[in-house]
Amino acid sequence: MPAPLYPDFFNDVFGPIMQPGSAGGFAGPVRIGNAARALAGGDVKKVRFLFNPQKQPLAFLVNFMSDRGYLGGILGFPPDDERLFEAHALARRQGMAYDFGYFDDGAEGNREVVIHIENSRGAAYTMNAASVGGGMIRVSGINGFPLAWQADTHLVFLEDPEDRFSSRDMQTLAESLSSGPGSSLVRFASIRSAEGRRAYTFEFSSAPPKGILGAPIEDPSGPLKGLRLYRLPALLPVPSRRDKKPQLFTTVEEWRQIAGDRGISFAEAAIAYEKDSSGWTEKEIWDFFEHIAAILDNQIHSLEKAGYEKVRDTALLPVYGRYWNRYAEKTRGISDGLTQHIIRHALSTNAKIPGVKIVPAPMGTGGGYLFSALDAVREHYGYGHERLIQSLAVAAGLGALAFTHTNASGEVGCVGESGICCAMAAGAVSWLCGGDGRTVENAASMALQANIGIPCDPISGGLEFPCITRTIRAAVTAPLYADLALAGINPLIPYHEMLGVIEKTHKTATGDCLSGPCCGCNMTATAKACRARLEAASTADLHFTPA
Repeated sequence: MPAPLYPDFFNDVFGPIMQPGSAGGFAGPVRIGNAARALAGGDVKKVRFLFNPQKQPLAFLVNFMSDRGYLGGILGFPPDDERLFEAHALARRQGMAYDFGYFDDGAEGNREVVIHIENSRGAAYTMNAASVGGGMIRVSGINGFPLAWQADTHLVFLEDPEDRFSSRDMQTLAESLSSGPGSSLVRFASIRSAEGRRAYTFEFSSAPPKGILGAPIEDPSGPLKGLRLYRLPALLPVPSRRDKKPQLFTTVEEWRQIAGDRGISFAEAAIAYEKDSSGWTEKEIWDFFEHIAAILDNQIHSLEKAGYEKVRDTALLPVYGRYWNRYAEKTRGISDGLTQHIIRHALSTNAKIPGVKIVPAPMGTGGGYLFSALDAVREHYGYGHERLIQSLAVAAGLGALAFTHTNASGEVGCVGESGICCAMAAGAVSWLCGGDGRTVENAASMALQANIGIPCDPISGGLEFPCITRTIRAAVTAPLYADLALAGINPLIPYHEMLGVIEKTHKTATGDCLSGPCCGCNMTATAKACRARLEAASTADLHFTPA
């Protein structure tokens, strides 16, 4: 039986651990580049990245640092490697030719990228893939064969160019590999290209020894000679397992019921969810939350540590925290002390300092904004560290439910990113301040109700607007919704039903009114001028041919 698929805390919600940037626009392309590099066996001499001009204009690639992500992945860098920022220079130094361009007129693509690779021996490879939000990817094609791989397993891809083996032969091989204790085979599939060529995929939860599939194929006298073999590693921190248990809960009501039936706390029930998903021990899960908290704590204090006046502006992002610090030193400000505390953390999060790692939740810097609210409330009212870590687990549970019921990304509008971030933060603050499962749900539902219908419309070259205004609002309003829930106010609509509203709005929306370069703030003349300036200044760097 195939392993069940449902959101995991450390794959979908808090992840990936990465360099500053958009999870979908930076870490996702890094992982796609990593997969394409593995397809070519790590030997890449020339690469072309082709996009749909309507869905992914080149200016957006530069704006989200996707160009550096794709190139850095091809160079073998993981999402948390600071060398990603120098990917263009390092690729050129290696003499690797690269080009970013568009599909030919009439070509299909949606939001996919088609990658054409050549190695030093002239062998060619093709991969179709998409970054689907939150650093998650979907590989839909390899060398003309359709498949659906999301980098959650170790993939062995076999081409049978001479059609020497039947599906039954390979099914028998798969059955032999899945038998016995310790087997890590998760899935097997037989696939055909549009031209009728045959290929097979074997997916493992851990890297299989070469002797299982590699040696017999590489041996000219082996029983599987004639096949072409490619190995692509799992790129997610929690690979899928054959013995993964069914999803423990899909609504907050079920979550509360699990806690009550087992006589454990609401936060402990969240840990039980992740234990069923990942197979990790409770200690391993709590330790990973501690690891995440340490990264987020460093991020929200990064401007203080580096020095507000020492961190340099970049071409696409001024250090707004510097403006706030100067303002705070001269005046008491208008907002209350807690709000100002959150703003200080949030603007440190927004600074995106190279080398300061981040953890998305669900958007690229969402974990930092969520933690900005949590840590400010913790410090302001003196709550303990243990309760803070529990609150992160509660936030992860709300995030997992978001990914269960909708696409928690900008494709569904800004509610899929800053809105869900606000809901996770509001529920977590409610728990931090002594709330229970019901107040957690009520706070999260109210946060979503306030965010429905907002488009995801980042301005190319727009110096982080309007994203910064919405993400800071998400952080500073989280305590508001927690307060309302703790006061006993019932928002009427359960959290999962509000998530269903997001999904239904997305499916019934027309055109690009919810997400992309043609909606919201991007419809203004100023936004169009910003995009034109960015294209003129930056896209010339997207092409390189060695002399």
